[in-house]
Amino acid sequence: MKLLDTSVQSRKYAWFVLFMMVLLYFINYADRTLANALLEKIKQTYQVSDTYMGFVIGPAFALVYCVAAIPIARLADRHNRVRIIAMGAVIWSIFTMLSGLSKTPEMFALSRFGVGIGEAAFLAPAYSLLSDYFPPKKRAFAFAIMNLGVYFGGAFGNIGGTALAANYDWQTTFLWLGGPGVLLAGLTVLLVKEPERGRLDGVIRTKTVQDSFSKVYSSLITTPSFRLITIAALFGGFATIAFGSWAIAMFERIFEISNQSAGARYGSGALLAGMVGVLLMGVLCDKFTTKYPRAPYSLSAGGLFLFTLLAIGMCFSPNVNIATALVYPASIVGAGWVVALQAALQDLLPAKLRATGTSIWAFALTFAGLVLGVLVVGWINDALALQYGGEAIRYSMALTLLAGIPASLCIYRAGKTADFDKALLAIEY
Repeated sequence: MKLLDTSVQSRKYAWFVLFMMVLLYFINYADRTLANALLEKIKQTYQVSDTYMGFVIGPAFALVYCVAAIPIARLADRHNRVRIIAMGAVIWSIFTMLSGLSKTPEMFALSRFGVGIGEAAFLAPAYSLLSDYFPPKKRAFAFAIMNLGVYFGGAFGNIGGTALAANYDWQTTFLWLGGPGVLLAGLTVLLVKEPERGRLDGVIRTKTVQDSFSKVYSSLITTPSFRLITIAALFGGFATIAFGSWAIAMFERIFEISNQSAGARYGSGALLAGMVGVLLMGVLCDKFTTKYPRAPYSLSAGGLFLFTLLAIGMCFSPNVNIATALVYPASIVGAGWVVALQAALQDLLPAKLRATGTSIWAFALTFAGLVLGVLVVGWINDALALQYGGEAIRYSMALTLLAGIPASLCIYRAGKTADFDKALLAIEY
C-alpha cells in the first residue's frame, strides 16, 4: 500500500507541475500576443508604418528570442531548469510593463527585445522538464495540456487585451498584464522540484553532455528526421505565426469592423476550437503511437495541410460571417500540429539533449515566423497598398500561408526514418 500511495502522489505532483507550466505559458503568451492584438492602436499612437509594426511584433521580439534560446537551452541541459524558467518569467514580465511605459516607438521596440530574452528561457526547458514527469506514452497529452496556455493566453491577449484597451488605454493594459508573471515566478521556485533527467526513459545517465554546441548541432542536424523536422518548423512557422500575428488586423481591415469586434471574432474561435484541436491531437497521438510509431508525424502533417487550405479560404471570404465560421475548423485541424511534432521530437531526442534540440527546432519556428513571416506580411501590405488598399492584406496573408504545404511534406517524410535515427542518437549520447 505504501508503494501505491507513493506512486499515486507522484502522478498527482506531475499534474501539479504541468498546471504550473500551463499558468506560466498562459502569462507568457498573453504578454506576447498583446502587442499583436493592439497593433492598430499602437501604430496610431506612434504614427508608424505597417513595415515598422511588423518589425516590432516580429523581429524586435523574435531576434533576441531566437539568439538567446539556444545558449539558455544549453544551460538547461546542464543546470536547474526550474530556476531558469522562473528567472525568465521575471524578465519577460518586467519588460512587458516597460512596454506600457514606452514614450517612443524606439523604446517600445527595445522593450519587446527584453520580452524576447525572458521568454527564451521557457519553452525548451519546460518541455525537457515535463519529459521527466510524464512517460513517453503520456507526453503528447501532457504537451497538449501545456499548450492550452497558448490558447488561454492568446485569447486573453486578443479578447481581454482589446477589451481593457477599449475601456482604458493600451499602455495601462501592458502594465496590468506584466505584474502576475513576477508572482508566478516566485511560486515556481518554491513549489516545483527539479527531477532527475531521463528517469522515465528506461536508462538514467548521470554524466552530463559536455560536448560543444557545434558538435551537438552537427550530430542533430545530420540526423535526417531531426533535419526534416527543423525544415518543417521553418516553413510551418513562416505560415502559421505570420497568420496568427496579423489575423485580427486582417479582420479589421477587410471587413471594416472595430478592433474589439475583430478580437472577439477571431480570438473566440481560435480559443474554443483551438483547445479542442490541441486536446484531440494529444489523445490521438498517445492512442496510436504504441501501434503506429509514425502517428504523431502523420497527424501533424495532415493537420497543418488542412489548416493551410482553410486559412487561405478565410483570407478570401466574401463577408465577415463566413470568415468567422472558418476560424473554427481551421483552428481544430491546425492547433495540434506543433503538439504532435513536439511529442515526436522529445521521443526522438536523448534526455541530455532535449532542451538544446528543442531550442534549435524552436529557433527555426520562431525565426521564420516572427522575424520573416510577420515582417513579410507587413512589407507586402505596404507594397500593395496603393493598388489594393485595405484588401492588400488578403494577398499577403495567402502568400505566406502557402509555406504550410512543403512543411507538411517534410513532417511526413521525417516519420519514415525517426525510429532508426532515435536508436543512433541513443547510442551516441
